[in-house]
Amino acid sequence: MVTLFSAYIKTEQLRKINETKSIKQIVVRWEVGDICFGASDLESLYDYCIDNKIKLFRNNKIHLKVFWNNNNSVLFGSANVTYNGIGEGGNLELNGLQENISFNDKKYFNEIIKKSNYVTKELVLEIRQKVDEQKSKVIKIEDIPSEIEDFPLIEVVEDSFLISQLPMSFNIFNLYESYLKPELLSEEDENCLAHDLVLYDIPNNLEKDEFYSMLKENFNKHSFVIALKDYIKEQKTQSLRYGRGGVVDWIQAKTTTVPTPRSWELKKEQIVNILYEWICFFDKDFVVEVPGRRSEVIFYRPV
Repeated sequence: MVTLFSAYIKTEQLRKINETKSIKQIVVRWEVGDICFGASDLESLYDYCIDNKIKLFRNNKIHLKVFWNNNNSVLFGSANVTYNGIGEGGNLELNGLQENISFNDKKYFNEIIKKSNYVTKELVLEIRQKVDEQKSKVIKIEDIPSEIEDFPLIEVVEDSFLISQLPMSFNIFNLYESYLKPELLSEEDENCLAHDLVLYDIPNNLEKDEFYSMLKENFNKHSFVIALKDYIKEQKTQSLRYGRGGVVDWIQAKTTTVPTPRSWELKKEQIVNILYEWICFFDKDFVVEVPGRRSEVIFYRPV
């Protein structure tokens, strides 16, 4: 699974380099001037991502050009995914491979994604309208910064129901020890920790009490968690079973699947178990039990 960050992207070049269908997530800049001048495609890129199940994000502050395998390796450099960049157009570029990126590097990539807008059809139409209003101002590339009114990043609120908004780290009880020494974790667990620290805005160098206090506050106020707990409380039994008609189905109905450190399709049971653990650890009004031989049920039982 590869995440691509590129300021400029042309769909034809993306199609050529993605013949193996390895790219599963893209962050593109998509400034209005970029599209007016033809440096990036808009609708065709969106349609390509939809057809190939690639999750597309927009962040008009990015300038980096990176292929990240969502583990320890990145291919990075100066070349955009365009004919003149990574294609045959003739720009003089330089790219390099780093196969052992740091934990902070992983956090950095996660932070970019978190601060980016998930691209919907509605967002594409809004950007297209702005492009059509502004394109008459484009005479030469030097005019773009001063003449073109850009389409700003939207505050990331509606993206709270992406599957990537779920916690991914096992064993909340020992999470602080992992936070102190992430280098002792497996690749997957290190990736999950980086994801969770960024998701819940946890800074470096906290004491244990501070760490869990901040994590509890930010987890419990997350829109996804609030919605699920409210849904459980609304049930007649104030409980929710695990599978059919329960938590798994609720998550599938409410979320859009995007690449995560743990595959939702392959490991959804693990992901729900992690969510149970986090909810019960940070809210003592919720407990998980196994009635008889049936699967786990989460109950709302106010203390």
